[in-house]
Parts: sequence; structure tokens; C-alpha cells
Amino acid sequence: MKLAIGVPWYNGPDADTGPAYLDLMMYFGALRERTVMRDSMPRDAWLGLRDKLPMLDESGDEAGNPTEEDYDLLGRLEIALIDYSRTSLVGRAREIIVDAALDWGADYLFWWDADMLFNYSAFLSLLRNKVPVVGALAFTARTPIHPVLYSIKKERDTINNQEFVENSEIIFDYPKEKLVGNDDINGELALGGACMLYNMNVFKEIPKPWFSSTGCGEDWHFCYRCAEYGIPRYMDTRVKTQHKEHAPRWADATSYELYRKTIPEQYEELMKANKGVK
Repeated sequence: MKLAIGVPWYNGPDADTGPAYLDLMMYFGALRERTVMRDSMPRDAWLGLRDKLPMLDESGDEAGNPTEEDYDLLGRLEIALIDYSRTSLVGRAREIIVDAALDWGADYLFWWDADMLFNYSAFLSLLRNKVPVVGALAFTARTPIHPVLYSIKKERDTINNQEFVENSEIIFDYPKEKLVGNDDINGELALGGACMLYNMNVFKEIPKPWFSSTGCGEDWHFCYRCAEYGIPRYMDTRVKTQHKEHAPRWADATSYELYRKTIPEQYEELMKANKGVK
């Protein structure tokens, strides 16, 4: 297998994701070494050696340790890290990374966005689903936090006989601990792209643009393009992530007036306390 790891980051890992980045690259390197080792010796010799090797996932997560079935899927693993961190246009970065992965002849592409943390086991856990497009459970980084999982609702224009998007519903009560598809959310599934695995054949079936869009998120746009071409998407809610909250809140005259209107009871309590009123 030729695996491309795509990192469409703004400026590389920050203080919170940097250590995880180094650890995960060590994990991927060790995974590749073991596939090469397995491919280079008789099966009986490999099986005897395999049982003497330490756990690949040093965190103790069993899901991060490859099974023989995993090794069969991986074959002799080759890895290419494709970093495009020179633009704030994430959709453009994703398009360029996909082009590079296709040129290299990648079989799979694994996204890792800069503000995400997840277990080493995420890649293997997603791969085991054996589906074209699958992402991990993720949440928005801005309040109010909610799952980045949507149901695209379509209607048909009877006059022009064309389908159009009526709305996109957030799935607040998402199905837990399972592989979630269209049938589970009663609509066309769309999900965030921060920790996802793609079979590269998807990008050969769908013409460009894959991620470039206006008016909606580039990952939502990609899911919509998949729906147009009949390619199923899934979210594996067993695979967890953490999304770093990074947007500051700025206090100014406008926000002050807004808060006075939206949370007046808190200001009343503050005014009473200010005057010494109990």
C-alpha cells in the first residue's frame, strides 16, 4: 500500500499538537518497518518473530496494534508525507495535496489537520471499515460545540426537474460507537474532513473541484460532490478526536451592548452587587 498523509496546515504544528505529530510519525514509521520485515521473510519466521515484538502502539491501545488481516491490507507499506502549509485557503491546500498524492500513485490518503488530536489507532481503525470515505468523530471548535456531522436534505424542482439542497441539518444526537452512513441519519451524510481516510479511487471518479468551494466548508463541499457521484461517506463514531478551540473572543462596545441585551439577568445581578444590594 502507498499511503499519503496529508497535512494542510497553516504554519505547522503548534505547542499543543507538535508533540503528538512527532509521536504519530514515529508510530507510522514503526508500522512501515514491520510491514517491510513481514514482507522480507518466510511466513513461519514472521509469525514467530511477531509474537516477540513489543506492542506497536506504546499507549496500550489494542486497536493500534495491527492484526494479520491489517498486514494483508497494508502489504509492504510506503508512506509519503505531503505538507502544504503556505495558504490560509484550506480547500486549495487539500486540492494540491490530492494532486500530489495522485501523481505519486497513492492508494489511500489520510488527513490530519493541525488542530486535531487523536489516538495512534485512528488510521488502522478507519482502514478496517473498508469503505471509500470515512472520518472520525469530531466536533466544532467554536461555541456552541456540536458534532461535525450533517444530513443534507434535498428537494426536487418539479419545473426544471433538478434536485437542489433544501437545508443541511446538524445531527446532534449522533449514533454512538458505530459506523454511521446515510441510512443512520435519514439523508445524505456530510462530515468534517480533519481526520479522514480516503481510497484514492474516489478522486479518479469525481472530477475537480473536490474541495474548492465558496459559500460552504470545503469538507462539506467534498461530501456533496461524493453524493452527486454516488460515493458513500461514513463517520466512525468509535474513533474519537479532540479539536482545539482557537478562536478568541474580543470585548468591545458592540459585544458589550449585545451581552446587555442577551443576558440582562446577569447584568442586573452585577449592578446589585456593585451597589451593595442583596
